[in-house]
Parts: sequence; structure tokens; C-alpha cells
Amino acid sequence: MLNSLGFLRQALLGLALINALIPLVDSLLRNDNAAPGWAVVPEIVCPVLAPIFVVVIFFDIVMSKVRAADAEGDDRAFFRRVARIEAIVIGLTLLYWVPFFLSSFR
Repeated sequence: MLNSLGFLRQALLGLALINALIPLVDSLLRNDNAAPGWAVVPEIVCPVLAPIFVVVIFFDIVMSKVRAADAEGDDRAFFRRVARIEAIVIGLTLLYWVPFFLSSFR
């Protein structure tokens, strides 16, 4: 089923999930022997990329809905399934990152 999404969608969704996993794994496996610049990735790069991934995936959901509106039969079901999978990834991304951003504003 995921193979039918195509390489670009798979890469986008995979990168969005990895973006949430990097800080999680880093916090679980934090050690003092890490590379000197590594702390920048989970603490700065990943939080900056999170909203970008959400917006790009949301844009792809909108485009899938547009394509589904014009399609019929199996194509319509495919684009609806794509939108559903991407909505799940956005939900998981938001579930991880919203508490981080809320704690940053306090």
C-alpha cells in the first residue's frame, strides 16, 4: 500500500516522522560522548523543520482532495487514501511537537 504512494510522498512522510523521532531518540540516548555539533540537530533544526513539514503535507492533502474531486473509481479511492495517510502523519507530528512549542512560550 505504501509503495503506491510514490517516492516523493514516501520521502516526505518518512522525513516528517524522522523529524519527530530524532529528538525523542536523542533524549532517550543522550550521552556526553556525542559529536560536538550534534545537539544543534534535535534542539534547533528539528523544531524549525516541524512546521514546514506540516504545511507541505497539508498542501499535498489539499492537492489530493482536488485530484480526488476530478477522479472516478479507483483513482478517487487512491487520492482519498493518500489524504487519510497524510492526515495521520500530520496528527502524529502535531501530537509530538505541539507540547514542545507550547512549553517554549511559557
